[in-house]
Amino acid sequence: MTPPTRRALLGALALGSVSVAGCLGDDGDGDGPSADSVGATDGGDETDADAAAWATTPLEDVLTGETFVVEDFDRPVLLETFAVWCSTCLAQQRAANELHERVGDDVVTVALNVDQNEDAEAVRTHAEEHGFDWYWAVSPPAVTRSLTDQFGQTMASPPSAPVVLRCTGGGARRLEDGVKSADTLATEVDAGC
Repeated sequence: MTPPTRRALLGALALGSVSVAGCLGDDGDGDGPSADSVGATDGGDETDADAAAWATTPLEDVLTGETFVVEDFDRPVLLETFAVWCSTCLAQQRAANELHERVGDDVVTVALNVDQNEDAEAVRTHAEEHGFDWYWAVSPPAVTRSLTDQFGQTMASPPSAPVVLRCTGGGARRLEDGVKSADTLATEVDAGC
């Protein structure tokens, strides 16, 4: 038997990808999930014990050394994933800073570093150099995995400027990719989950 050619293998992979995409995506008839509902939760019980690890895992704030848990906040939380090297992330963080100048502590911001090559000291230096004083942590692999499982792979892609809104009642939804202005963040928080 002759081994398959590269072209034949690529064709088979493409066909498999299209088949899987058809099973997962919205076929446009209104019955499938919309982009807005992907990763949304209603605050109900999770079927997978690890599905909400991003909200239930204790994290260490690199600025204070204190431990916090996202689900313990009694206010809306804007959780962003980022990397120190990411200029898009910095633009998003500046918008979050502007939001905090307007609303104070009515909204909690949590910045989770998802770059495995960066440590707590790099994150602390970044936050301090830019004068950002909200919650900063290095995301453990299980937390990053939980975020990508629930909200999509680009949660681990800092240049997408990924942000999740966790509402006071426990629901959560992912905001549109790209830098969101302070006005947009305020509007999204007001809209809730």
